[in-house]
Amino acid sequence: MIHAQAGNEYWLVDLGSANGSYVNGRRVAQPCRLADRDEIRIGGQAFAFRNPSASGPAEPVHADKTVQDIKTVECWLLVADIEGSTEFSRKLPAEEAPRVTGRWLAQCKQIIEESSGAVNKYLGDGFLAYWSGGSEAAPNVAGALKRLKTLQEQGTPRFSVVVHQGKVFVGGGGSMGEESLMGNEVNFVFRMEKLAGSAGQARLMSAQAAAAIKPHVAAGEEIRKGVAGFEGEFTFAEF
Repeated sequence: MIHAQAGNEYWLVDLGSANGSYVNGRRVAQPCRLADRDEIRIGGQAFAFRNPSASGPAEPVHADKTVQDIKTVECWLLVADIEGSTEFSRKLPAEEAPRVTGRWLAQCKQIIEESSGAVNKYLGDGFLAYWSGGSEAAPNVAGALKRLKTLQEQGTPRFSVVVHQGKVFVGGGGSMGEESLMGNEVNFVFRMEKLAGSAGQARLMSAQAAAAIKPHVAAGEEIRKGVAGFEGEFTFAEF
């Protein structure tokens, strides 16, 4: 799959193919950002990826267009990330690691989309997904969290999930999933993912998310931690 992301980015994602995908002669083990004139090989076929505008001058941004295209919306943000992906890849045979990672991405993508969400960005060994809306989107988010927890319990690969909810700046995109998500809440959920990794937490939600999803998902033990780049301490809950 070639996934369009905000900022004129295109990423090749191998969803667990048996024979693998190759970019410029190297097998794709994780989602890979494409550049103009990259060669993609799938099976016995070779393709040239063309995106000349990516290396050209930036298109001027007009104030009127910016006002029309960027809006503030309530969003649920979810980041999932394979734990110790480098070590994980080394433990498996060279041909098996990309298949395991690809199957995991395919399963997660299916869970998110069947729960009315969208994958916004692939991050090498993880992804950012989102749902537009506040409390009305909570049942869909809860359904995804329960299915992701079941997937975690299968154990391969081991991965963490963090969830946050708040107001996000959303830029225009061709369809859901391609919009540009911006603002402090987006930065916060990525810092949460780093915090979960350092604290050994497989599942973590912010206080805002826990309060909004409470009728649908039971929150576990609360912890208070500082978040890099943000002042003070914040309350988080396991789930």
